[in-house]
Amino acid sequence: MEQTFLDPIAQGYYQQGEREIATAQSADEVLQKADALARLDSRANLMHAACYYLAAAHFLETHNPAKSAHAYHQAGHQLQQLDQFIHAARAFSQAGAWAEQAARNGAAASTQQHLQHGAVRSYSRANHCFAEAGELDESESAYLKERDARVAWAKMRGKHPLALLAWKTTSNYGTSIPRWTAWILGTIMLFSLLYEVFFRVQWLQPMSNTHPSAWIPLWSGLYYAINVTSSLALVEYQPTHPIAQAIVMLNVIAGYLFLGIGIGIVGQLIKNR
Repeated sequence: MEQTFLDPIAQGYYQQGEREIATAQSADEVLQKADALARLDSRANLMHAACYYLAAAHFLETHNPAKSAHAYHQAGHQLQQLDQFIHAARAFSQAGAWAEQAARNGAAASTQQHLQHGAVRSYSRANHCFAEAGELDESESAYLKERDARVAWAKMRGKHPLALLAWKTTSNYGTSIPRWTAWILGTIMLFSLLYEVFFRVQWLQPMSNTHPSAWIPLWSGLYYAINVTSSLALVEYQPTHPIAQAIVMLNVIAGYLFLGIGIGIVGQLIKNR
């Protein structure tokens, strides 16, 4: 990914790094210079180091994706210290992408996990830098990449991230209100049909000491499902068969899960906006 800077001095540093790499046909010397410059800890030296890291990272994309990812991450770190949040975010995003690619390229299991964990860290920093710069759409994109990288990292360690996968399926990690709403409506419709069947086979009976209203086909099942999902308990019928009781329990659990996801969505919106 070619870099362009509005600051002509920074652009000059970057082009200088590219020329040195083209002459040596290696990024090692430029990376060593970048490390040395980063340790000097002045703004001019940090910018010089960042540009050298970026030049080396661009060259290493096709030669060594793992080293390219590391160089991009180092560039992002220097740029973040300089409050160059947009450039830092893009560098971190590139670091995550190349770390994931290196992890997929058949490295040893321990190396794969290290690279994938690096991708998680880089995407997380990209998310915060984009948010700091006010680029909210880019921040959300980096957030989604980070979550996907976390799922892949967990699988590499032999874990089963069911909670993350369920969160992705139901609301795209708390970012999609339409998907969350569609799941709620689909769940209510499914349970309403089940309750309609349970009433017809007499697995739903009027509660004792009550005078329930007449069961209206389809409508009463929908009413029952909405009440159980929302845990309002404004129902006049109770499940009498174990299967019906189990379905009601599942319905209650689903309702609480959707409530938790909804709270997560609101929290994510507040955080981003």
